[in-house]
Amino acid sequence: MKLITGGIFAGKYERLLALGFQPEEIANGETVPFAEAFQKPALTRLNFLIRRLLEAGIDPKAFVLEQVKQRPSITIACDEVGGGVVPIEKGDREYREAVGRICCELAAMAEEVERVYCGIPTILKSEGKA
Repeated sequence: MKLITGGIFAGKYERLLALGFQPEEIANGETVPFAEAFQKPALTRLNFLIRRLLEAGIDPKAFVLEQVKQRPSITIACDEVGGGVVPIEKGDREYREAVGRICCELAAMAEEVERVYCGIPTILKSEGKA
């Protein structure tokens, strides 16, 4: 599994395209049905999928980690949402914490982790690569 993270509009989707994924091979976590979220080779906007799972009363950590175990070759892109002012609303704080904790778990599981900043990918973790 590969995890790509970075700020909103930092170039994560473009990075997926640069890695060779075609648009039809990339699921959008903002709109994809839950059952189909991990069926394509790549998933973008994981943070939106997590918000939707929380709103539906589904444990996002259990859901995402189980799906990734079933699809170990997937590439996932997720916005960084933990920076800035802490939200006043409890639900917004819970969402940010869920995204952060899930991304920590995914990073630990991942063969490679990249952070994209201003369209420039930086490898944070790479296992088994020369």
